[in-house]
Amino acid sequence: MTRSELSLEAFVEIVLQSRLIEQLPLNRVLASTQNRSAQAVAEALIRSGDLTKYQAGMLLHGRWQGLVVGPYHILAPLGRGGMGTVYLARDTRMAEELGDDVLVALKVLPDRLAQEEPRMLLRFQREIALGKRIVHSNVTRTINDGEADSVHYLAMEFVPGRTVRQLVERGGRLAAGAAARVFVEVAAGLSSLHELGIIHRDLKPANIMITPPGGAKILDLGLAMVPGEPLPEDPRVVGGRGYIVGTMDFIAPEQARDATDVGPHTDLYSLGCSLYFALTGTPPFPGGTSKDKIRRQRTLDPVPILELNSQVPRLLARIVERLMAKSAADRPQSASEVQNLLRPFVITTPTLNRTTIRDVVQEVDSPEVHPELWLDEDGESIVLQQVVDSPQTPLDALTIPRWLIPTVIGLLLSLLLLVLVLLRQS
Repeated sequence: MTRSELSLEAFVEIVLQSRLIEQLPLNRVLASTQNRSAQAVAEALIRSGDLTKYQAGMLLHGRWQGLVVGPYHILAPLGRGGMGTVYLARDTRMAEELGDDVLVALKVLPDRLAQEEPRMLLRFQREIALGKRIVHSNVTRTINDGEADSVHYLAMEFVPGRTVRQLVERGGRLAAGAAARVFVEVAAGLSSLHELGIIHRDLKPANIMITPPGGAKILDLGLAMVPGEPLPEDPRVVGGRGYIVGTMDFIAPEQARDATDVGPHTDLYSLGCSLYFALTGTPPFPGGTSKDKIRRQRTLDPVPILELNSQVPRLLARIVERLMAKSAADRPQSASEVQNLLRPFVITTPTLNRTTIRDVVQEVDSPEVHPELWLDEDGESIVLQQVVDSPQTPLDALTIPRWLIPTVIGLLLSLLLLVLVLLRQS
């Protein structure tokens, strides 16, 4: 159903069915709207703050199901991926208790998708269980979870900031002092996870949120695991030898061999790759396929930081090199040690403009803004990647260039022709 086909009466009925607005405020807007069309009333509801642009657009298309999930009113999408969608949502229960809007990042997994792909539900449930164990100012809090209207949901603390990836892509690399400030807090968050025995396994710039005051919060426990825990029978749930999970630009060498053979040192390598990105504006090994990236992570050193950014203190560059050492034994031994190593370089704080809740909703709701908050746009950390064809075909085996095969065949044919000519002459 298109906007032009929707009558005012049908639109009003759909709005009430959605449970987003009560009859009284809807009547108030209807009475003050001169142009009695669905489009005009929708625009009036947006101006009054009763609907967001996203909500109004859905309702004008006759789509009201799913805009209310349990106690949460969906305001706008924050990101989409293989594990479902994350929305900016209003917590109506907290609003009633506090008398003010409370926003959450609501990750939803439709029951249909959970039944078609049981591994997705297993991973969703694992994320919920691990999230409930964590209480730290530098890790996004898990607030609530449940199932309503055939949807599994996970409500998380919403942070109205920018990811490191967004800051760098929009404004260029971070100053050394600002980057050090951010990653001291990232290391603090990792330290809290590691004390609980939890390994994040997907630390990267897109999973590090910079808050308006300039602090940092770690996002997304979708790939987190506890080493030694009983593993699901399906290796695609958490990975394993032959099934690599993570983001290849920031994955540790040992995780690229066996996704379950990990420890705190694995997250520290990813922290080093992320800090490299923040200081240089590029991942350590840009370009190429997933296999190319993994091979480089396991065998090559990146371009030295000082060649890409001469403003970085030499000692700080050396710390990043240690974090990205191929052998875990050569890296710093704990996230707490990384905090101590980075603190001397903290000079400035990357402060974002403070915004109101309404500002946040308007920005996220804008059709020009497509934030990659909470879920990575490329889906690489969400979609499992089987980058090894079989146990007999390891990644570090010699790769034969494509051009070599026809060249060898051509030489063999030439040699055979030469032999035939010599035999005929003799």
